Amino acid sequence: MSKHLDAAIQFHQAGRLAEAEQQYRRAIDTGDKGLARNLLGVLCAQTGRVTEGITLIRQAIALNKRVPEFHSNLAVVLLEAGDAQGAAAACRQALQLNPNLADAQINLGAALLRLGQHQDAVPPLRRGAKASPGNVEAHRNLGLALLGTGQPVEAADSFRAGIALAPTHAGCWSGLIAALEQSQSPHLGQGLEEAVARCPGDVRLRVKLTAHRLAAGDMDSAEAMARQTAAAAPAALDATVMLANVLAAQGRKPEAHRVLSDWLDRGDASPQALTTLADAFMGLGDEALAEQLFQRAMALEPGAGQAMLGLGLLMRRLDRGQEALALLEWCARDLPDSALAQAAYGDLLLAMGRPAAALTHVRRAQEMAPDDPDILLTLGNALRDVGEIDAALAALAHAVDMAPGRADIHSNLVYTRLFHPTVTLAQVRAEHIAWAQRHAQPVPPAPPAGDHGALRIGLVSGDFRNHPVGYFIIRALEALARRGVTLVAYANQRVEDDITRRVQAVCAWRPIQGLDAPTVARHVREDGIDILIDLAGHIAGNRLDVFALRPAPRQATWAGYMATTGLAQMDLIIADPHHIPPEAEEFYTERVARMPHSFLCYDPPAAAPAMTPPPAEGNGHVTFGCFNIAAKLNAEVIACWAQILNRVPGSRLLLKSRGLDEAPVQARILEQFRAGGIDAARLDFLGATPQAEHVACMQRVDIALDPFPFAGSTTTLESLWMGLPVVTLTGQTFSARHSTCFLSVLGLTSLMATTVEQYVDIAARLATNPEEVADLRQRLRPAMAASPLCDAEAFADDFIRLLRSA
Repeated sequence: MSKHLDAAIQFHQAGRLAEAEQQYRRAIDTGDKGLARNLLGVLCAQTGRVTEGITLIRQAIALNKRVPEFHSNLAVVLLEAGDAQGAAAACRQALQLNPNLADAQINLGAALLRLGQHQDAVPPLRRGAKASPGNVEAHRNLGLALLGTGQPVEAADSFRAGIALAPTHAGCWSGLIAALEQSQSPHLGQGLEEAVARCPGDVRLRVKLTAHRLAAGDMDSAEAMARQTAAAAPAALDATVMLANVLAAQGRKPEAHRVLSDWLDRGDASPQALTTLADAFMGLGDEALAEQLFQRAMALEPGAGQAMLGLGLLMRRLDRGQEALALLEWCARDLPDSALAQAAYGDLLLAMGRPAAALTHVRRAQEMAPDDPDILLTLGNALRDVGEIDAALAALAHAVDMAPGRADIHSNLVYTRLFHPTVTLAQVRAEHIAWAQRHAQPVPPAPPAGDHGALRIGLVSGDFRNHPVGYFIIRALEALARRGVTLVAYANQRVEDDITRRVQAVCAWRPIQGLDAPTVARHVREDGIDILIDLAGHIAGNRLDVFALRPAPRQATWAGYMATTGLAQMDLIIADPHHIPPEAEEFYTERVARMPHSFLCYDPPAAAPAMTPPPAEGNGHVTFGCFNIAAKLNAEVIACWAQILNRVPGSRLLLKSRGLDEAPVQARILEQFRAGGIDAARLDFLGATPQAEHVACMQRVDIALDPFPFAGSTTTLESLWMGLPVVTLTGQTFSARHSTCFLSVLGLTSLMATTVEQYVDIAARLATNPEEVADLRQRLRPAMAASPLCDAEAFADDFIRLLRSA
């Protein structure tokens, strides 16, 4: 080693870099064999001259390709330059020369991590950490690789090994916290407290600790930490946003708004900051300001993906569907590696009735974020809507495991169970009670009943609109109002339509979307409600969180859900003798209050066309039809219908509902029909259409077939209104007995089966009795109009008597 090289190394180790560089260059001028160029390249990289450093190390390798350290150092500098592929190749070259070179193993792992190849990064990092146990970065990177492969417990051990070497290493502490989060460790809070104590200046760790305290309900300490962090790092937007979150969680939204507005006035106006602020203001309900900020961010940086994604999500929330579709479709296409973009577009497609198309994007999102509860929720719902119930339940159960405190995810799981072919009343009861025990405890006492004379009824729903709930209740509400009943609609919705306006005409209108449960409960108490009625159960948009606080003396569930809610706070379930016979009462946590005929009063479609003769009279073959969603069309149902088609030569089957115009959904159904010996040419598929067109399509059908175990409700009533006999299989659960109720009220018990064999026989008998089908087609609508199913005046009288006596 020359005297210049020896001096350069000593200066380099002492941190005297300018003098070291001078000596390295002299060593190069006096006959370098590569070592001086290699080390000078490292020095150049350390001083920000990465390109020059790469050139020098490559020159060193050209002089002597057999030195493994040269290749390993080249990898380090290539990583700094952002060339992870090149770095990995350089490490592999070093390891060919010396398989035991610890630095090369560690650098290879770092390069593979950068490439997202977590599984491949683990072995070299294990070897590197073992060979160089004092290397903190080796332990940290091994922890990151293990986290990426779903091994959080082992990852935590690696991060702890790094912390033992460097107790204030923020990267190791951040990794440890991520591992504790992923493993849902009960020691997360303790870990966060220690992490902040060791790294008091790390804003991200402080924000995480604040969020943990907030989630634990420790509002005072969460606010204290948030204020300290925001004061110590006034330029850190995430600290300010966390302070706003803490204030909002305490119901102090105006104060939270001021905190964010102050930062906006004095902080930077980068697209990223504007997007973050827009998200925060959207969370506070200031959608107008959020939209302005998203637009400003996009103007500063056209094509800014995160701003466009945020604006798309805002448009979705505001029900501005076409704007949301354009924005989220762009994001899904141009942000292929964004799990949120793929999931958001998939969720929109699902809401638009395109579950198969949604699955493509949601599955892509789940590949990138396999344990994200929101992605799993959308995945489960899309799988349900294409009819893959077992897979849907598995996805939703996984989501519940990942977010055990999310009541909405758990509600989707218990609701989806109702579609399973083997579902039982006992199972339904047990799962709904489990939901309530997790999300609706403790059970507060009922407030004292008021003495108002006339009934004061509160109704809570997100479906005061053109929706089955709207069709089931609007006539009853109008008749109740005519009888002097005070009605208050607590509306958890934005959409308003003709049904909404009819509700607003007879009810005091209380918008509650975005309000927390205690606020809504306070409004209910202030309104002096005698009985608060849930119209959603575990369906989307429900506010069971309000009922869990028991703001009314009596609480009931009615018309919007097809099972027990499971809540001890729910006093009554309003049903009828057909939906809940006496032997089924034990499977409902609520006391059963029965209307004498049907639990609902139907408002038939005003746009329904006039009766026409059965189509078989003109085309010479019987057409069966079903207008229920694909989630109800399980293998058992299809096998039954295949038997019917085999029994009735030349007959056809029309299937119409959302998603049934998608090829993957059709392929699943056709495959099951082929297994039953039915050719695809005998089936017709149609997707969703507006209601008027939907009911008009029923003119193409002679006989309607009801699915099981989840029977039709609106679809059965629409079919009957259009003169179609509906063949049903009576089951045990509430959801299995809708058609049984309606047919019983109309005296059509001959269309009700108790076995699959009977079901097939009834359908085949009808198909061979065209006179009976034609007779029913003419008399069903007037019979239904005159029946208790549509008699609002009698329904209202019965409803009042029921509520006063129950």
